[in-house]
Amino acid sequence: MAHVPVPGEHSPSPDPAPVDTHCPYCSLQCGMALRPVPPGGPGGGTDGPGGGTDGRPGGVEVVERTAFPVNRGALCGKGRTAPAVLSSRVRLTEPLVRRPDTGRLEPATWEEALDRIAEGLESTGRAYGRDAVGVFGGGGLTNEKAYALGKFARVVLGTSQIDYNGRFCMSSAAAAHQRAFGLDRGLPFPLADVSRTGCVILVGSNLAETMPPALRYLTELKEAGGRLIVVDPRRTRTAEQADLHLAPRPGTDLALALGLLHLVVAEGRVDEEFVARRTSGWPEARAAAMAHWPELVERITGVPVPELRKAVTMFCDAESSMVLTARGPEQQSKGTDTVGAWINLCLATGRAGRPLSGYGCLTGQGNGQGGREHGQKADQLPGYRKLDDPAARAHVAAVWGVEPDDLPGPGRSAYELLDALGRDVRALLLMGSNPLVSAPARPMWSPGCGRWTSWRSRTSCSRRPPRSPMWCCRWPSGPRRPGP
Repeated sequence: MAHVPVPGEHSPSPDPAPVDTHCPYCSLQCGMALRPVPPGGPGGGTDGPGGGTDGRPGGVEVVERTAFPVNRGALCGKGRTAPAVLSSRVRLTEPLVRRPDTGRLEPATWEEALDRIAEGLESTGRAYGRDAVGVFGGGGLTNEKAYALGKFARVVLGTSQIDYNGRFCMSSAAAAHQRAFGLDRGLPFPLADVSRTGCVILVGSNLAETMPPALRYLTELKEAGGRLIVVDPRRTRTAEQADLHLAPRPGTDLALALGLLHLVVAEGRVDEEFVARRTSGWPEARAAAMAHWPELVERITGVPVPELRKAVTMFCDAESSMVLTARGPEQQSKGTDTVGAWINLCLATGRAGRPLSGYGCLTGQGNGQGGREHGQKADQLPGYRKLDDPAARAHVAAVWGVEPDDLPGPGRSAYELLDALGRDVRALLLMGSNPLVSAPARPMWSPGCGRWTSWRSRTSCSRRPPRSPMWCCRWPSGPRRPGP
């Protein structure tokens, strides 16, 4: 395995070869290469992309990896400055533990920190039961880390209370995919297919700002004569490049999708052979669509009827076409139904399973899909195996060398898990997530009294011994170290 240099190490040669790797941020996982920079050199130290020139140890610089097919060398601002975290002054480089006498986070040895975590988790499980210990993972963990975390929770801790922050990302799309296809498969075709299809409906995504290197696929689509339809309440930079911009009122995406399906039926554009041979439940889906006639959909969504008809014409007249959804339609009260309606549009027109066609979900986090594929979700074992399926439990138990009955059952979802803090869940192990900042309605932690309160029970904390400790494992960065 190639050695990846870190700050403080000296280059083994005057001109070391770049090391191939990936950007750690979004789901594109753009290819990039890193090259060591000597102390005082361009990018070395702590102020540039890999540091600065203030005399501190050298860092690394980003080198384009033009042969990587996803981004072909292109990177957004976050990717180009990713090495800055390696030499940041606030990077966590040693464990910090909160001292009971001062209430402050202070440096500790790894032995002390790990012993404290192990003792806390074990004592909580003994006192309140195994499900009093919760584990909260993240979509930034690699497949291997996600797998190990899920196994650790269920085999070592014996708790069912594990989930991850991907629940706040594309879980609605995952549920819709399971409902429609029996499999959660994010983007089922190569990203390069986007530039080769005839028409793309992009729903609730602003690629120009959230995934800049992916925008080239939409540009190439249009250069090749393809059509782009963007569904977004805002006139985003991505929407400005669309052939047709549908701007529904926020929260009305479901009515919009059903209205388009209504027009597909009314205009005789249903692929009847495909529907009869490859789908089930069409009468119910058709009935839901027929209850959303164009004039009603215009009143609900604000999208004019002529634009609805134009969208259907562009989508159906193309030899191949696809629908791509992102967080916009998914993070709604009826997110699963909304994504399901867009999937039904693809199924009714026979687009699913055809080259350069179908439905896909643009994931957000670096490994949101891998995180649930490998066992971080509350109701899933690795490989999308359901925890309440006896055959799946037996298979995984045999691999792990335990009895099927020893595996816990399904636990709480992420929102429910965080909501149970301080009540049913008395200890929480966090890895690769920061819900105090990113959760939709974040729980509260009071260092002074060492207690969690959920967002449903934000009562004042009386001073008492800690009851709901949290241990964080965050890499590569961590919380700001307390001042002197």
